[in-house]
Amino acid sequence: MTGERDFMMRQRSHDYGFLLDRWRAVGEKAGLEWEEYGELDGYPLVCLSGGDAGEESIYLSAGIHGDESGAVEGLIRWGEGSIDLLKGLAVVIMPCLNPWGLTNNSRHDKRGRDLNRLFDHPRVQPIAAWRRVYERRRYSLGLCLHEDYDAPGIYVYELAKTLEGQVGGRIIEVCEGILPRHPGSDLYGVPLSDGVAYRPEEFEEVIREIDGMPEAIFLYLKGTQVSLTFETPSEYSLYDRVRAQERAIGEAVAIGQRS
Repeated sequence: MTGERDFMMRQRSHDYGFLLDRWRAVGEKAGLEWEEYGELDGYPLVCLSGGDAGEESIYLSAGIHGDESGAVEGLIRWGEGSIDLLKGLAVVIMPCLNPWGLTNNSRHDKRGRDLNRLFDHPRVQPIAAWRRVYERRRYSLGLCLHEDYDAPGIYVYELAKTLEGQVGGRIIEVCEGILPRHPGSDLYGVPLSDGVAYRPEEFEEVIREIDGMPEAIFLYLKGTQVSLTFETPSEYSLYDRVRAQERAIGEAVAIGQRS
């Protein structure tokens, strides 16, 4: 990545059309399948996929909260720097799940919905369209990219059927040279250890507390072996947040390939 000054002068992190142009270029170079699988608030919903659909794949998503642009930018920058890797990778990439939110710097969609609380509502059209794409494959690892306005450091929520305790900590380690890890032993009521939060599997209670079903829990319940939510602190520099996101994706994909 270029230096911070150059990055900030050139960044267009809320420009959805520019984002799609960049992903289209990545897809063409890496031989990924491009699919406009739905529409939301007048914007196309896009997925890129690669590798053999019969293999266990890696799932990557960003932008379900449109005011978390560091996650969206980190994912495309990882893609732009990983062309050779993507040529042979069994992967499903959702570049931005809430394009109106990204464009308007909003957590919610145009109707005021937090889409990351609606994954148990299959009749909600963007979720229904997403599920049709997601359910075509099996997944070794899913990584949902986010940012947290209130957090003083990076952290990972980890849900794992395999490699339990081996993934989130490694991601924190490779990123903390850029941003500090979230301190303490509690994260919004969830036990935290060295920046990694392990959610209890009493999901009904969790869903009730946060008032809805998030993407990462849905992935886990549907069989994804390791489901991660990576968060950068949005009060830090966009430049550093993007760098941390990019590094987290690289490490998670490497682990997913080995699992």
